Amino acid sequence: MFAPGSGSVVVVAVALLVVVAALASPAGRRAAVAALGSVGRWPALIRAEMRGDAPLSDGRADTADDRRFDTTPEMPAVRAEPLPPTSTFPQVRRPGG
Repeated sequence: MFAPGSGSVVVVAVALLVVVAALASPAGRRAAVAALGSVGRWPALIRAEMRGDAPLSDGRADTADDRRFDTTPEMPAVRAEPLPPTSTFPQVRRPGG
């Protein structure tokens, strides 16, 4: 009855209609702007996390209360001693070598 793949086209068309209908209302536009703004903040949040800042910092400086409730253990970024040798992955040699 239907050509192969036409079901996918119908699903995409319905999804587009739902998006257009949602964006037609002011509430839908506000929700879309909020969602895109949140996604736009992700790179900055990732950079802050890599620097070691609070993951969900609200832009204010840490206070003594913030540090008191921070239960993150102090962990060194680099081990002082070398890792022990492991035999997990066997060393493969070339034939005749």
